Amino acid sequence: MLNEQDQLRFMRLWTAAQPAVSGYVRSLVRDRAVADEVLQETSLVLFRRFDEYDEQRPFVAWALGIARFQVLSLNRDAARSRVAFDTDLLARFTETWGKLAPGASDRSLYLQDCIQRLAARARQMVRLRYYEELTAEEISRQIGGTGAAVRVTLQRIRQQLRECVERQLRAEGETP
Repeated sequence: MLNEQDQLRFMRLWTAAQPAVSGYVRSLVRDRAVADEVLQETSLVLFRRFDEYDEQRPFVAWALGIARFQVLSLNRDAARSRVAFDTDLLARFTETWGKLAPGASDRSLYLQDCIQRLAARARQMVRLRYYEELTAEEISRQIGGTGAAVRVTLQRIRQQLRECVERQLRAEGETP
C-alpha cells in the first residue's frame, strides 16, 4: 500500500494525465460505458503499480502504456467483436497519442472554459448533443424548433467554440 505522500503524488500525476488517457481510450472504444470501465480499470492498475513507475519517464506515457494493455485486454476478451486492433498499429497510435496529448489536454481545458462562457441555451444544446448524445430532432422536441434549426444553431455554436479555443491558444503562444 502506498504511503500518504505517494498517494498524493499519484493523485496529482493522474489528475494531470487523465484527460489525455481518457481521450485516448475513448478514441479506441466507441461505447462510452465500456470506455469508462476501461479508464477506471486503467486508473486502478496505475494506482496498484505506482511503485513501479519510473520518474525518468513522463507519467502520461506510462499511463498510456497501461491503457493500451487494458484496450488490448478488452479486445482479447471480446474476440467475437467485428473490430479488433492490430497490435503494431495500436502501439504506433499510443506513441503518437502520447506526443499529441499535452496539447490536446490544453485544448480540452480551453474548450471547457469556452463552453462555460456560452449563453445558457447554447450550453444546454451542447450538453444535449454531445454529453447526452441526442439527435437534432430529439433536441428540437425538448427545446422547441425544428431539427434543421437545431443543426444550424449547433453549427454556429461549434464555430463560436472553435474561435474561442483558437483565441486562447494564440494568447498562450500556441498555434491553433
